[in-house]
Amino acid sequence: MSVSSLPRPGEASSSEMGDGYLLQSEADLAKAVAYAIERSGALGAAEAIAHVSEGGGIHIAVTNGQVETAVRDGNQSLRITVFENGRTGMASTESLSRSAIDRVVEQAISMSRQLEPDADAGLADTAILAWSTPGVRLFAPSNESAETLTEAALAIEAAALSIKTSDEVRVSEAGASSQDMRFAIATSQGFCRTGSGSIQRRWCQTIAQRGDEMKQGSWSSADRQRTELEPVMEIGRRAAERALAMVGAEGLTTRRCPVLVDSTVAASLVRDICTQLTGSSQFQRMTFLPDAMGQQITAGHLSMVEDPFEPFGLASAAFDDEGVAGRRREIVREGTVAGLFLDTRMARKLGSVSTGNAGGMRNLSLTSSLTQAGDDLAAMLRKLGTGLWLTRFMGGKTNPATGVYSQAAGGFWVENGQIVHPVLGFTVAGNLQDMFKSIAAIGADVHRAGAFRVGSILLPEMQIAGR
Repeated sequence: MSVSSLPRPGEASSSEMGDGYLLQSEADLAKAVAYAIERSGALGAAEAIAHVSEGGGIHIAVTNGQVETAVRDGNQSLRITVFENGRTGMASTESLSRSAIDRVVEQAISMSRQLEPDADAGLADTAILAWSTPGVRLFAPSNESAETLTEAALAIEAAALSIKTSDEVRVSEAGASSQDMRFAIATSQGFCRTGSGSIQRRWCQTIAQRGDEMKQGSWSSADRQRTELEPVMEIGRRAAERALAMVGAEGLTTRRCPVLVDSTVAASLVRDICTQLTGSSQFQRMTFLPDAMGQQITAGHLSMVEDPFEPFGLASAAFDDEGVAGRRREIVREGTVAGLFLDTRMARKLGSVSTGNAGGMRNLSLTSSLTQAGDDLAAMLRKLGTGLWLTRFMGGKTNPATGVYSQAAGGFWVENGQIVHPVLGFTVAGNLQDMFKSIAAIGADVHRAGAFRVGSILLPEMQIAGR
């Protein structure tokens, strides 16, 4: 069985970059999944897919100038899934010894024989597997020591505490972590590929106090490359300022008004859009947009693209958890649904083919044809005029079948494009169908949150339930 991703022309192998915090090579992991597939075939499994992963890194958290948590972790696991006449069995092990793999394969086969068959269960079609698609650069090991990460965490805390203010600022936690991961996937069709990735994080959680009033704030930065993280001074400063900005927050009376959803929380609305387009939502019809393809879901000036090949993207992958090749594609084109998020099983149930989304959505960008280069936050506040600048969600519920939407929230009251005072203790409500179609503008102040990238979102009107 070939390991088709080691190495690729023009793509540096992980061994050339070092192994970071990892102990095993991609070739080692490829051998483990190849052996699992070999054993499943020898024991009579008609189809099988095996995944193996290794992760490792350092996590540091500090409080009051002292290290509170310091962890050097490492883990590995192998999972085998077998399919026999529509019956699925799955088992896993944390040991990669041949005896452990033998046992877990036997367990998976035994489990499959205890279930009712599902005609749509099974491996992805051979033709759509990522046999030769290019890899994606995701591996950027920092090789940072615990001492270096501790220095970063302490610097973040010090930055938060250095803010000049008459109110008290405390840091509940500041931290820094660096993680590397590696994986391999193989199927009984002869497919085998491997990959490696990294993730770097810095964060700060703060409390601002004035008398008996206390408000929380936080800020974080995550990237696959350490050099792309926000400066530690900026992380601490923003965490403190976000807490301080909410001190003295007032309530809002019940009203209807325009709402500007800040880019730092707007990803939640993009996620709500995407939830309507998953295979399970479409098949179970737990959505207000059944048979979504070709239907309008947003305002006509909006489009959304998925790009799994973004170098060092937080949700990038050359292939999904079933080995299906990814591709750059439109999900929403000028307000109309152009793509769904399907794994193999759900695709078959819908009479379609996998879109390469087993394991999740890839890098998604929601954009507007109306956005101008100068549409920064200040410009978006001017477009808001008088209304609510929403900067935080604090829990609520969304009914995907009806679109009924309600969230406890906080932010700032704005008049004539100028911030007047912070507001808290109210709920924003609406219907997702109306909200998506009424989006008036998207800012150029783009923020990346995991798989989602979007600027601030201007809604012309929402219901505010206050005092």
